[in-house]
Amino acid sequence: MTPDDSRAQYLASGSDAPSDHERLDLIRQVLGEEATWAEPPPLVADGLLAALAVEAAPGLSATPERGSRWPLAAAVAGGMVAVVALVLSTITVLDQERDIVVAMSGTDLEASASGQAAVRSTDAGWWIRLDVTGLSPAPQGKYYEGWVWSDDDDGVSIGTFHLRGGDAPVVLWSGVPLADYPSIWVTLEDEEGGPEASDLVVLTGRLPAPPDD
Repeated sequence: MTPDDSRAQYLASGSDAPSDHERLDLIRQVLGEEATWAEPPPLVADGLLAALAVEAAPGLSATPERGSRWPLAAAVAGGMVAVVALVLSTITVLDQERDIVVAMSGTDLEASASGQAAVRSTDAGWWIRLDVTGLSPAPQGKYYEGWVWSDDDDGVSIGTFHLRGGDAPVVLWSGVPLADYPSIWVTLEDEEGGPEASDLVVLTGRLPAPPDD
């Protein structure tokens, strides 16, 4: 049931005021609609303050007139959307400030490939989001493997992927400190091969400065 269907059903019911359960159902339906999240509301902070002031605003009571029932519910739902949008946008900004961005370049094996790796320290280890373009999907029987590499020529695997569904972002993890393993490589591996890195390096990058672990 869409929010418009819910509104029509509610207006036809003849009820003087929506119950708390009905209000929660309406808010849940609004938040579940894709259109609600298509574009954040403009001036989120101002909209949030206005929505939170609904109860104190003159002309809006706990038992509104029939014609004002929907505006009240819409204001409450709008306030909920504003709260969520404000929180999500704040988290995004904070996360971006924590990221270290590593430029990734294709080797002679994949000269048209390029991208970047966003690196972030977490309580579980180093989170690495790899965004690449121009890298061919791994053939059947093969896969790509990410590595962090030290200047002493030691490598540690950080995950595998194949890109056969398109250039979707790939999330990799490192449990070793990147201050000691500042280079990021991607190799092409054979499913029948061993755990060691192959010589088929297709992407390389290096942290601009060794981060603290």
